[in-house]
Amino acid sequence: MYKYLASAWVAAPAEEVFAFYCNPANWQPALPSLLAVEMLTDPPFGLGTRWCQRRRFLWMAQDSAAEVVGYEPPRTLECRIEVAKLAEMGGSLEVAHYMQEDGAGMRWIVGASLTMPQPLPRLVEWTFYAPMRWSARRDLAAFKRAIERGRKAEPSS
Repeated sequence: MYKYLASAWVAAPAEEVFAFYCNPANWQPALPSLLAVEMLTDPPFGLGTRWCQRRRFLWMAQDSAAEVVGYEPPRTLECRIEVAKLAEMGGSLEVAHYMQEDGAGMRWIVGASLTMPQPLPRLVEWTFYAPMRWSARRDLAAFKRAIERGRKAEPSS
């Protein structure tokens, strides 16, 4: 089960937002916190796509690998994220992106699911999810700006 992390309303159709997000060439220009990306599979982006990334998370750089495990354009994208320390503890992390039409635009919702060998105390769980919520809000705002800025730059027909 995914826990809600963040959402953003974007002034663009879900198809456009989904296509923008599923193009790895857009990631680093939109996200200053993404320090490096290495694609491990060839295009097209979809189920089974894999990559490694280095992100600035709070005050440190964090390396992880990701794989698309759920892909239903233009509504759902689910990724399994592999972080070495989490794997050492027998845990796993999945992040989901959901896109819903909402008025003249769409709502982009991000959730995460942390699985550990035994249940975590609520305080420990909170210390895991709180920084992820902050990061998700920051990243969604950055993607929203990039998408909407790109739409304003397009000539009207």
